[in-house]
Amino acid sequence: MTIVIGFNFPVEHDNAVAVIQDGKLIFATEEERFTRHKHSIGEPSVNALIQAFKFLAKQGIKPKDVDAYAVNFNSKLYPKRTRDLLYKEMYIISLKFGYNPYLIDAIKEYLLSYFFRIPTYIEFAKRIIIHSIKKSGFNISEREIKVYPVEHHLTHAASAYYFSGFNTATVLTIDGWGEIESTVIWKVKNGEFEKVLSIPAWHGSIGALWDFVSKNLNFGILEGPGKVMGLAPYGRDNLEIYKKFEEIFKLDDKNLYIFTEQFKLNRYSEIFTEVEHHYQRIANYITGGKIDWNPRGPIDQRVADIAYALQKFTDNLLIHIGKWAKSHTSEDRVALAGGVALNAKANMELYYSRIFNDIFIFPAANDAGGPIGAAAYVYEHVLGGKMQHGRLKNVYLGPEYDDEEIKKVVQDSKFKAEYVGDDVNPIADIITKGGIVTWYQGRAELGPRALGSRSIVADPTRRDYWRLVNDIKGREWWRPLAPSLLDEDKDVYFKDPTSHEFMILMFRYKDEEVCERVPVTCHVDLTARPQTVTRDQNKTWYDLIKAFKDLKGEGLIMNTSFNLAGEPLVETPQDAIRSFAVKGFDAMYMQGWIIYKR
Repeated sequence: MTIVIGFNFPVEHDNAVAVIQDGKLIFATEEERFTRHKHSIGEPSVNALIQAFKFLAKQGIKPKDVDAYAVNFNSKLYPKRTRDLLYKEMYIISLKFGYNPYLIDAIKEYLLSYFFRIPTYIEFAKRIIIHSIKKSGFNISEREIKVYPVEHHLTHAASAYYFSGFNTATVLTIDGWGEIESTVIWKVKNGEFEKVLSIPAWHGSIGALWDFVSKNLNFGILEGPGKVMGLAPYGRDNLEIYKKFEEIFKLDDKNLYIFTEQFKLNRYSEIFTEVEHHYQRIANYITGGKIDWNPRGPIDQRVADIAYALQKFTDNLLIHIGKWAKSHTSEDRVALAGGVALNAKANMELYYSRIFNDIFIFPAANDAGGPIGAAAYVYEHVLGGKMQHGRLKNVYLGPEYDDEEIKKVVQDSKFKAEYVGDDVNPIADIITKGGIVTWYQGRAELGPRALGSRSIVADPTRRDYWRLVNDIKGREWWRPLAPSLLDEDKDVYFKDPTSHEFMILMFRYKDEEVCERVPVTCHVDLTARPQTVTRDQNKTWYDLIKAFKDLKGEGLIMNTSFNLAGEPLVETPQDAIRSFAVKGFDAMYMQGWIIYKR
């Protein structure tokens, strides 16, 4: 038995933990689910590691049985000044969270890092592990812990490739930046990763552009891009705004995309705060500075037009990247990861372009997926194992909560409740009659999308529920809501669809008439970001959609994430009860129990 645990380090955002056992992904969860702080900014993966150790302990596996740990950055690749800054940040975080080294050791490690480029800050990663092991009730010596750093974009590439089911493929990894790179094109054959082209962030980064433009449009850097993608269809095709994007980046066959002379950085940057300042200046050029508008009020047309232009430019850029990659790798299958791969609209344009015959997008495409790729890569390329290389079909990988724990939480809640087991017909009946239902079932899904473990469900045929559900969740009224549908019905609703389980690939509805049947899940541009569901993939979830179809005639339900505004997905049964209690939901299905608000 061989076990590798991956986690994010250095501590940045979207921190997560993954466990690979004998070449199979058996566990993954995100730190935000336990701290209840979305994106877990600056929070080491301590709680997620504790949950991983608890999960393994149920199988009789102790921390001393873990063969290796993998992290999703390689400090040797950082520019020197960036590495120095990160060391200081890691020391401050270690003090805050209580796993700091002795001061004399910290000084020694910093001097080794500063003068000899020895990446000593990996010692902080070991201390996170030891701290988490002790909090889990175990002990271990530092000598028993082996930590292997993996290049950031390689971890994204590994997550996309190893779970795609492809033996050979083009892999595109696109994000803000890793150690230095923002975009990498890979050719992968039988687990061997060849870097065909890479673009450093100071030459251009579409991910960083989204972050800073989103910030100027009065959204957050991490939350903003998803909202801007949802806002874009309300915009108009403004050539003056679009021209600005063309002035910033030059698209060609040599460099793929690169800053034009007017906007290029004058020199290689040793520290990424300088790169950030550069992208802020670019965002200011596009938007004229921060636009002061209320996203919860009427849509500001200028903001929507900028969002439209940014999305259109990204769509065209991804098509350009896809064509270049296809011509230079000669592969007809593509896999994607990195934060930009969460852009379901651009993914749709790549899919419909038919540049590639098959496409796979890793569901946790952001940095939360990095630990999975890191662990998979170390398992195969360091420890000599062989990943079980099939297509990923579901991501129900979080902690387990047994039926007795669920029963106690339900009974302690004081809500009226009844146990129905797997009979979801009463829930389908409530939805059909206009009830808005929260759904809590089994192990939580990994990634930013609700996929039938932590969901809010409603009737997609009731037009006013688009705004109602967004109001209940505390979201902006204009944001789209997604559908989950029976896999066998996908051709009923969408143009040339494929099975897609993870809600990070949009499709176009067949026509306006189809949209009129399910208006809650049809965005203003006649698109949706669906989840197709088979019974093998998730029996209870499939049965709910089928029961709704039997009652209403539509094999599709509205499904949005079970969380309130500004919070991550609910994780524990207690989280679910708390969120259910404070908002206008009518009922909740919780692992066999129906809980009624009234």
